[in-house]
Amino acid sequence: MAYEMITVEFRTELHARWSVFFDHLAVPWAYEPMTFYDGEGRTATPAFWLPRERIWFDAELDRAPTWWPQFSTAAGEYDFDPQLWGESHTSVPPVKVDEEWQGRTLLSVGWIPDGYGSTTPVDGPWSGHEWRGMNTGWDVPYQWTLCPVCGSFGAEFWGYAERLSCGCLDDREHRKVAGGGDERLMRAYQAAAGRINLSGSGAGPVRREALVRQEGAALAQERCVGRCRTVGEELRAELPCGAYVDHEADSLCSACPGFVCAQCSEKPASAAGGVCRVCAPLPLLTDDLARALMNEQLIKLSRIKKEPLRALHPQANRVMGVRRRYEASLPQLAVGLAHIEQWLADPETLQLKVRTLAVDEISTLGAGELRAEIAARVGPLCAAVGLPPMHVQIRINDVMGVRSRADADEEQLRTGLRQTQAWLQSPRSYTTADKG
Repeated sequence: MAYEMITVEFRTELHARWSVFFDHLAVPWAYEPMTFYDGEGRTATPAFWLPRERIWFDAELDRAPTWWPQFSTAAGEYDFDPQLWGESHTSVPPVKVDEEWQGRTLLSVGWIPDGYGSTTPVDGPWSGHEWRGMNTGWDVPYQWTLCPVCGSFGAEFWGYAERLSCGCLDDREHRKVAGGGDERLMRAYQAAAGRINLSGSGAGPVRREALVRQEGAALAQERCVGRCRTVGEELRAELPCGAYVDHEADSLCSACPGFVCAQCSEKPASAAGGVCRVCAPLPLLTDDLARALMNEQLIKLSRIKKEPLRALHPQANRVMGVRRRYEASLPQLAVGLAHIEQWLADPETLQLKVRTLAVDEISTLGAGELRAEIAARVGPLCAAVGLPPMHVQIRINDVMGVRSRADADEEQLRTGLRQTQAWLQSPRSYTTADKG
């Protein structure tokens, strides 16, 4: 499965940062998937829909949106509470929310919670926020929480994890388990409030680039012109009633050379018969998450192939076209992740044949890189000459004139790397010189 880079637009920077929070916890989300209306045509557009948890979440810096009391009442099927919101809201018509979009509602007023301080419910991440948590429309304070047993995610009163629907802590031994300060939540708050590569500001949308594990996602986004309607719908509107229309026409978009969601027919899909990111949201990968995932996958591959990580990391860098991992861009990380997944699915496709470096290329390498290149060639050289690693390591050190690789300067390391490459190209020269 391919990883592809897409761009997501948000109304505010705060919303973009909250999306990073959800992604760090692998929580699927859809951004502003629906706009709701009251009896007088006024709109209510909550920021996030979490379909797995059936939660509507909105975030504002200073105050609740004017439509929040009516929307939260309708979406959660609660009775309106004038004591919580004031009598002025009683004259506003209710918002209509269909059953398929009903669920728990949560509003955060303030910045991203503090992921570095206390972890207690009262003085913890939400201590600087109004209500010390989130507002459901009828109760406060609610805080994000995680089950310490199964990892289920949700929001509960003061973040008490025993209230989660998983039921893992629903017994007499567990009462008031404060999960709002879980270290996983704290790391997600840190990531959301930290350095993020965002573009756009002011009145325009805020854009965030990220990776998604979905082949065709980037092309679908590039093609979409925002007027999704199937070719099948167009044909049925134009042809006489009852005329034959091929069912495949219902997956093709009439406005662009792409595909339309098979579920809602209103958003672009990455493939014929596929669904959009609103109907089936997928967590996105930030730069940091992509690098962390790559490291985890390489560790798995190391165990399967029984190869040292020092041999696998350079191979991953090579397929990405970079010398050092920190140089890799998001598209390059996508290429690396796709290759590693292929290697995990079929380990035989990973060939650790080491590339021969040119003399000019060797001259540009620093000491750390030279040591890494030599280390990457020790295993293949052992296999080529049929000798144990200790023998080969000592032989390379002898060529450099040092007892330990750590004692070698850059010129000695270059000498060792050039000779190691020569032996790999002609293994017989290694054994011939050894006998001599």
